[in-house]
Amino acid sequence: MFNQIADDCANAGLPFNYFVAGIQQSANTKALFKYAHELKIKYILARNMVTHNESWDDALDDFLKVNSKLYLTVCADVFAASFAPGVSAPQPFGLHPELGLAFIKKIVRSGKLVSFDIAEVSPRFDNDALTAKLAAIIVFAVLNTLHNPNSNLVID
Repeated sequence: MFNQIADDCANAGLPFNYFVAGIQQSANTKALFKYAHELKIKYILARNMVTHNESWDDALDDFLKVNSKLYLTVCADVFAASFAPGVSAPQPFGLHPELGLAFIKKIVRSGKLVSFDIAEVSPRFDNDALTAKLAAIIVFAVLNTLHNPNSNLVID
């Protein structure tokens, strides 16, 4: 996806700033990481996001500082398969939803979010609609955080 966005930005003469959180080396090719490096894409591996820590917090802060507007795509396959089985590439070592929500809420609280979407939800693989429920909670958390930026709760 970032290739198309990079091309569109280049054609429009716009800067290309792209940040990926929770990417897994086991689910992507070396060529993808090489190309991402060439495009100067910033990323944090899922294994480096196991807990809410300063390394990903600082990386996100740096990204937020240099961008005035943000578009957020939450790919459901970034979450552990136990929370998001309804994706095309379930991740046994994916992120815990609470950690993902902390990351998402920090972006929302920046005041720079102009839009967001949720991708990679595949109903035919979604046992008991767990992934759909997770997506609904994420939408609620984004809207709730926009309305009440100081809230630390998913649901007030």
